Amino acid sequence: GAEAAGRFIDSNVVMREGSMPPHVQELFGGRSLPLLDGEIHRARKSAVLQAFTRSALAAYLPVIQSTVERYFEQWTSAGEIGWLDEMKRLSIEIICTTVMGMQPGDEVDRLRRDYGILTAGFATLPINLPGTRYSKALKARDRILDVLRACVRARRANPQDDGLSRILAAASSSGSPLSDEDAALEAHHIVIAGYIVYAELGAIVQQLTNHPAVRARLAEEIAAKAPDGDALTLEKLMGMPYLMQVVNEVKRLCPIVPVVFGKTREKFVFDGVTIPAGWMVLWALRTSHIEQSVYSNAERFDPDRFSPERAEDQRHEHAFAPHGAGPAMGHRCPGLDYATYFMEVFAIVLLRGYDWTLPPQNFEFDWSKTPPDVKDGLRARVMRV
Repeated sequence: GAEAAGRFIDSNVVMREGSMPPHVQELFGGRSLPLLDGEIHRARKSAVLQAFTRSALAAYLPVIQSTVERYFEQWTSAGEIGWLDEMKRLSIEIICTTVMGMQPGDEVDRLRRDYGILTAGFATLPINLPGTRYSKALKARDRILDVLRACVRARRANPQDDGLSRILAAASSSGSPLSDEDAALEAHHIVIAGYIVYAELGAIVQQLTNHPAVRARLAEEIAAKAPDGDALTLEKLMGMPYLMQVVNEVKRLCPIVPVVFGKTREKFVFDGVTIPAGWMVLWALRTSHIEQSVYSNAERFDPDRFSPERAEDQRHEHAFAPHGAGPAMGHRCPGLDYATYFMEVFAIVLLRGYDWTLPPQNFEFDWSKTPPDVKDGLRARVMRV
């Protein structure tokens, strides 16, 4: 819940160093932002945030829009698709082109496959024997980090207008330059975070399918504020309040990351329970938004709860925390705005030019995956209108 979030982000009470289960940290490849504290975290976060400034996001936006539009055109001629797998391809391409400076092609496709193998290793028994999911995930991690190290070397030699170049430049100018290894680990963390946005894209489709009134109202706002053919800008996106409400409600309900890891720095009491120093503590995001939430009818999809009139997310300073809680320089996800704009562009392209059908299928979650996939892969047909 919101009170737990406030306690969890208090660095005097909970630290991140040594907080992850060893097998999860192995899949991250080492210590990146989620596992740093204090001054080293502050310096690293300051550099990473340069990949997500307003000017950086404005530079990425045309790439995001053109890539989403290209994928939609491909989907219309593909017959029935496994939309979730297609969204994985879309997400990895966008995060790799905008933040890593990579070009679409075979290397990005191999990364997508390897990230699928790696994320499947998060929720499995950590048995490193040949043929196990965990062993395959570790091998995928090694291949991924080899690619990312090469990207770091390329961006040092030839800086571009991508996020990695911005991070490297910011770290160097601050007097705390990143080693190639640390830069690759941060890139790994960022790509994972960008890749798993596919789950929220799938949730957009499902929620708009299940709530035709929301779909119609959102389509009306899009037609008025960003008609078909318009190039999208940050100003246009910020001028569509209902779009933001819909995206926020999707984020609130989508089980993209089950928990965030911490470790108690000192003994404390919460809700009548004493937690000793040195214990692992887990903060559950979706559970905080639903089962222990401050929202009315919390399990119901209702974008109007984010309207100025209701503002349920303002009932507590940590009521809405899909990207973590607290200030930007704390442990809140640096890609918060990036994910938001990506989701908004996807929704705009979807509703201003396309229709879709979802045939009968199993929409239950496979909770053995992170994020959990719907079991039949979101089978769909996409049509131009």
